[in-house]
Amino acid sequence: MAELLSQGASTTLFTDPEFLDVVASTYFPGQQARPDDYKVAGQVFRLLTVQGHGPLTKQTFIDMHEPLHPATPGLQLPALRRLECVAQAAVPLAAWAAEPGAPQRLGAPTLIWSTVSSWDDFAGSLRTRHFFVEDQRHGRQLKALLGEPEYRDDDTGADVLPTCMAWKSARDREARRPELFAVQANRQFFAALRSHGLLRASTLRAGGALLAVSLGALHQGRCSGWVFAFNPDRSLRKYSLGRRLLIEMLASSCRAGHREFDLSIGLEPYKLDLATHVRPIGPIGAPPVAVRLADAGRTLLHRLPWCAGPARVLKGWLQTTRG
Repeated sequence: MAELLSQGASTTLFTDPEFLDVVASTYFPGQQARPDDYKVAGQVFRLLTVQGHGPLTKQTFIDMHEPLHPATPGLQLPALRRLECVAQAAVPLAAWAAEPGAPQRLGAPTLIWSTVSSWDDFAGSLRTRHFFVEDQRHGRQLKALLGEPEYRDDDTGADVLPTCMAWKSARDREARRPELFAVQANRQFFAALRSHGLLRASTLRAGGALLAVSLGALHQGRCSGWVFAFNPDRSLRKYSLGRRLLIEMLASSCRAGHREFDLSIGLEPYKLDLATHVRPIGPIGAPPVAVRLADAGRTLLHRLPWCAGPARVLKGWLQTTRG
């Protein structure tokens, strides 16, 4: 790949040139692609530039964009007017929850380990929570049924990827949503990440059999994940296998001295039950033309109320014409 225009550090997995190389070779084979730095709203972002496609701003498994650093005055970089799905600095969970309309916004719950004294203290704060008490009881039942569950930080077993993908596809079909792994490139992507040493597949097993799998990564002390899947056997569902695996992953991350554990985009209750912070996510830069025109129209009507009648007539005519 070509040399970057700006030599900012790869602060996240999604800006790492090796990761972007895997994206390029998997989803744009045979096409010229390189990571380039772009300026958006006074900040610098690293995006994959694909010949004939321009900067890649939306791509499966690139969850969010985070700035490398503020743009240096006078630095010559190509500029983008707008960028969607930009992550802001993480804020404490309590502060985020106190903001008006917070639950309706997009965000990524996360655990900043520097705010936690130790895993034992953090786990102790959970022991009064209903889900934690239930998990402890179900854990004893699971042990009696299958034996002591075994957690693996990074399981390289040959059964991990195909089993995880089969479970995820079954879940997608059950929920009547598009199957993520029906797309061949998506299957190839994780095999390529593994061959480059970029994949971290955490598992929970019992009696040698898989119970739950998480496909993610560890980059510069920050854990993140894309796919969580668990054994679909209905007799095992009450044991909360996915959350059981997640708790093991959190404990391992905290004890290993990692910087952060990113629970990924989505404000599901189980994530907020565990998070210490939330990273707000939204667009930056100039709003789309349609939004700017609508705002201008509302401003005009506020200043010139007599325009409201003709505006309604025009709107009705336009709707009739479109129909």
